[in-house]
Amino acid sequence: MAEKPDSSCDVDRVSGQSITELNDALKDHFLGSEGFASMDGISAKIFPSVFAAIQNCLQKPLQKHPRYTDIEFVWSGSTSEGVNIPNMSRGAGGKVEMELEMDILCVFRGIQVGTTASSPIVMVVQEGTTKGYFLLYVNSPDYRQKWGHFCTIPGSSKRKGEMYLNPLLIVEDMYKQIEHIFGLIPLLKDQFKLEFNPPAVTLRLGGFDNVVVSCDLVVALELPLTKLPNGFFPWLQDQPKWLAEETMQRFRNDNLHLVGKCSPRGQERVEWRLSYNRLEFGLLREIQSKMPLAITCYRIFESIRYWHLNHPGFLHSYYLMMIFLRACHNYPVSSWAEGQMASNILCLLDDLFHCLTTHHLPSYFFPGCNLIEGVHPDFILTSLQTLSKIRRDPMQHIIKLSR
Repeated sequence: MAEKPDSSCDVDRVSGQSITELNDALKDHFLGSEGFASMDGISAKIFPSVFAAIQNCLQKPLQKHPRYTDIEFVWSGSTSEGVNIPNMSRGAGGKVEMELEMDILCVFRGIQVGTTASSPIVMVVQEGTTKGYFLLYVNSPDYRQKWGHFCTIPGSSKRKGEMYLNPLLIVEDMYKQIEHIFGLIPLLKDQFKLEFNPPAVTLRLGGFDNVVVSCDLVVALELPLTKLPNGFFPWLQDQPKWLAEETMQRFRNDNLHLVGKCSPRGQERVEWRLSYNRLEFGLLREIQSKMPLAITCYRIFESIRYWHLNHPGFLHSYYLMMIFLRACHNYPVSSWAEGQMASNILCLLDDLFHCLTTHHLPSYFFPGCNLIEGVHPDFILTSLQTLSKIRRDPMQHIIKLSR
């Protein structure tokens, strides 16, 4: 975690540039009518109607199938959190075209997961697997009968009778069911392009003025926090000082999710990753309420990643959120002010630089999970070189975020 710069000094110690001048440029560029407000206007117009259409046209027909009676679509990710940054390019005539990405969790509420031996499906930590990733052992005879076709069975004779829920088989089946629904509803075929993109099903929607919406449907299982063993989730004992106890109590009663995601060098057909999407959503809403300028800083941070740090492609938006949440946890609320935007963004960049230099970018919720474990050192070095250029000339790289 980078130290906050001395507020009495107006010179950035790395670039030698004036922090005040950078701050004024940030305000002019991002807080004006053409900044994030313009993007948010487009998002407010598009996303709720797209989600409602997908619910009506896909969730309800899916629920008629015996395997999908308990499925519920949950809008998640940056678009639901109000912090999305669209992918932008220039089309014919130089007009800016935007692709907005949307995530929907397809939650199988009828599948009960736990950590005890009596659970219908038991979370299993496999030795040598990155923290936060699990195998799901199918324990209940009823579940084995219903979900046996969507399981992986070990080939070893010593493990005869073991069954593990396979997320890729479930996604493949869901794609086939959605493809069938597309055949029954011509309007869906006209409006959406359907793609099998494991571990997700992707819908692409055009028809807006130079805007394309790409929506990933991801298979997810619910995991109540109350099902986790004591001490398993350390974040619950280290809440931010600015977070109201009432809100924290609500978080304790909320659910985490398990999504089909493979760990580095793991087994994609049997691994599931713990997802904190509901906590992320709640925290970002709380931050928006108590320190809205922090959200602006985060979106600028994300914009820098999009324009400058997208190659070689390992530095995901989610990693920046973890750095940002940790900064919000440690910095006082008063520091997220309009007059300190530049200082905050430079600190976020320095935090990212530290994580890449040490090859350790911990999850905010589960610090034992290193999100960049297994990333090739050459990829990290390339990003460090780019990040170094940004820090040596932040005025050029942060304000001129265009191609």
